Amino acid sequence: MTTDPSPRGGDRRAVLSLAVIVITVGATVWLSALADDVPLLRDAYQRWQSTGYVLLTALAAATLASAALHPLWARKAGRSVRLGWVNAALVLAYTVLIAVLAWYLGAEVPADFSSGRGGGAKGSYVAWLIAVLPALAVLAWAGLLFPRLPEQTPAAAEADDRVVRPARPRRFYGTVLGTAAVCWALGALPFLFVLAGAVF
Repeated sequence: MTTDPSPRGGDRRAVLSLAVIVITVGATVWLSALADDVPLLRDAYQRWQSTGYVLLTALAAATLASAALHPLWARKAGRSVRLGWVNAALVLAYTVLIAVLAWYLGAEVPADFSSGRGGGAKGSYVAWLIAVLPALAVLAWAGLLFPRLPEQTPAAAEADDRVVRPARPRRFYGTVLGTAAVCWALGALPFLFVLAGAVF
């Protein structure tokens, strides 16, 4: 596998990342406009509320756009397109999980912020969504869903004990799961507030 460490490769990645951002914004605005006319999207907008609807559609759009465009750069940069698509599928599954939680919790959250500290249940709901969703969209925008392939050791050097072999690569899904774990560490407290309000 040949890599493309040249500045041109970096420029290609930057252009594709910008294209993913533009597509994400355009798709989010378009889906928000459709919410007035499509019953299913209208229900989703009401259940997720405006913040949840925008963040969830943006994450889904960013992931799909990244999966479609970043392979144009990833393959030449020595990154795995196949594993990148697997990571994109993991992010989409994560998006569905948050969407299901927000579908049920959002219906129990007031439409407006309260005058109390932190905005009440609405404030906790928005804080939870902001904690658990945007960071994964940033991974998609930057092309970080596509993991770097390990360097190949020449066959002739395999039996030579003097050859320093590359360290075992990280698991390809480590970036996605690690980011999700940090997001939930930040969002756990507001999520518990929202959950307690919905249950009690």
